[in-house]
Amino acid sequence: MMISVLLPCFNGEKTIKNQLDALTQQTWTGDWEVIVSNNGSTDNSMKIVEQFYDRLPGLKIVEAYTPPEPRLGAYHSYNVAMKEAKGDVFVLCEADDEVNSGWLAAMEEALKTYEFVVARMEYRKLNPEWMLPEIGQSEQENGLCNAHDVPYEYAFGCTFGFRRSVYEKIGEFSTEFPFVFDTEYCWRVQEAGIKIHFTPEAVVHYRLRDTANARYAQGKNWGEDFTMVKRFYGQKTNFISLIKAYISVIKYSIQGAFLWILLMVGRPNAKKRLSDWAWGMGWLRGNIKGILRPLPAKSAG
Repeated sequence: MMISVLLPCFNGEKTIKNQLDALTQQTWTGDWEVIVSNNGSTDNSMKIVEQFYDRLPGLKIVEAYTPPEPRLGAYHSYNVAMKEAKGDVFVLCEADDEVNSGWLAAMEEALKTYEFVVARMEYRKLNPEWMLPEIGQSEQENGLCNAHDVPYEYAFGCTFGFRRSVYEKIGEFSTEFPFVFDTEYCWRVQEAGIKIHFTPEAVVHYRLRDTANARYAQGKNWGEDFTMVKRFYGQKTNFISLIKAYISVIKYSIQGAFLWILLMVGRPNAKKRLSDWAWGMGWLRGNIKGILRPLPAKSAG
């Protein structure tokens, strides 16, 4: 089995070296390649990648951005890399995370049996203590994520591993949902009758956004696209749904004002609570946009 490790990057000079170092520490000794999909980086990240040509097997850089066209997201970088990949299986990771030393071996072992596997996400290595949730409360820490009101589970794209046969059957990542393309792909895979296997032995150390603005933006983008995907896969929304969404934003705004006061008076844990609030407020406002946005054609992706 040959493995293609796919790694998208846009201006990742602050973190990509750590991920590449982690890849050099993999215990699996089989045949594999590393494809870095450069999405038009303007920093030194590609120079850093070039330093690993003699340290990583089959390492190559492919260009995912063609100016003056608009720069697309990670989904596009992955799609470009998959077209270039030679492997029997594709294993995905990202420039701001780190994989553990047994990650590739565990993914390869699982892919012998299962068509589609995902790694476990770990949050404590790369994030400050004040940001961390209670152990076991983070997504994909103990199993697949669950959409609750839609009958499909999902996982983060930076933890994916799947056989080439899945790619040939299901196709590439959708262009319609740039921020939750991974969720949509998981649901598309499950609609095709393919099960997703959680592989806890493979660990991805995941880096959270660490500023309120960044967390708000991420929550807003994810909230909008996630709502769109749920509608795309059959969840009904109406005027009542929209009114409830607006009411939630109003209630959450009041909570945010209270948390800001707690932060100003130096209450313990207020910084974390306000950071979590920023993400949640972004999600709620994104949800409203996702209700209002027209759906793409069902043939998308």
